[in-house]
Amino acid sequence: MSIYIRTNGRGNAWPVPLGQEHPFYDKSKFEDLANASFSIIEYDKDKCINKELLIDAGHGTIQYLIKSNNRIPDAIFLTHPHIDHTLSIDWIVQSYKRQHNKKYPIYASPLCWEQTLMAFPQIGNMVEFKPLLTGKSRKIDEFNGMELIFYPVFHGEAAAGAGMLLFEYKKIRKAVFTGDILLPLLRKRDYEYLQNCDIVYTDANNRYPYPNSNHWSVFRPEILGEEKSEFLKSWLKSKGNKTNWFIRPNIPVKYNKTIHGFFEEFLKDTFNGQELILSVFDFCKKIDTKNICLVHYSGSEDFKHYEKNILDTNELQSWVVESAIKSRLKSKFFVPRVGDMFAWVNDDD
Repeated sequence: MSIYIRTNGRGNAWPVPLGQEHPFYDKSKFEDLANASFSIIEYDKDKCINKELLIDAGHGTIQYLIKSNNRIPDAIFLTHPHIDHTLSIDWIVQSYKRQHNKKYPIYASPLCWEQTLMAFPQIGNMVEFKPLLTGKSRKIDEFNGMELIFYPVFHGEAAAGAGMLLFEYKKIRKAVFTGDILLPLLRKRDYEYLQNCDIVYTDANNRYPYPNSNHWSVFRPEILGEEKSEFLKSWLKSKGNKTNWFIRPNIPVKYNKTIHGFFEEFLKDTFNGQELILSVFDFCKKIDTKNICLVHYSGSEDFKHYEKNILDTNELQSWVVESAIKSRLKSKFFVPRVGDMFAWVNDDD
């Protein structure tokens, strides 16, 4: 038995805007137009798929799944309710209903699922919703030995119930999917628990800080001796101390002991001096992860606000490796292509 993580899509919301070109994405390849999506796949000794867990299902996910193995994933896990992460769930749920006449399992935070159902009301009775409560571990029923913790993130006021997903296999292997993120809403003990995870797949929408995009940056320019970002300074001055504003999209109206208790502890840690993490590099330093994969790249904010070129895949790979070395980061950085596989767990683990 072995477990791999496959990149089904790596794109941002609009990889190639109509009427334009983008050096990072090849418009002639449908798979390069797919939004960021991943599969955790368990193979048997004959390399046949036993189980597949799908993380996010936006544009292009279905086309890639059909082309790669034409198999319905065993469950879907949503990081947040934006359409570039949910568009394909209708196709998957309807396919499962026709083949098995059963409800299809979808894991998400309650607020995320509530907003997702507004876009797809027709599948409400076809889904077995499995809620992810903030900071609480739960077993994944469809995959023996796999558990999941949902950690809240801020991705703007319109991303209700957004979060990063920590998958744990037998409590010894860890893989994180941040989803789209401006800043993680983590307690001190959450950062401690995330230490030394095997791999992080993360939002790399822009290299340079532009918080108004509701995405964190890959780095902060002052780390490499460049001038500090005026956009970041201005944003921190106006929003940086409004912690209640960050947590509001993740707080349900009805009191929930688990969720509200989590944020009470988060606010206490923040009040006691815990810094806000607003870049991939800062997050990497905080949790000391082994491997980081950059997805969801756009670069349009870098070009518009910093006059920095939009990079192709090889250029982004070279840039992030060089920048990580200059920043004295120990983690290995990768810019995956669609179809790339990360060997996560093998028979000896």
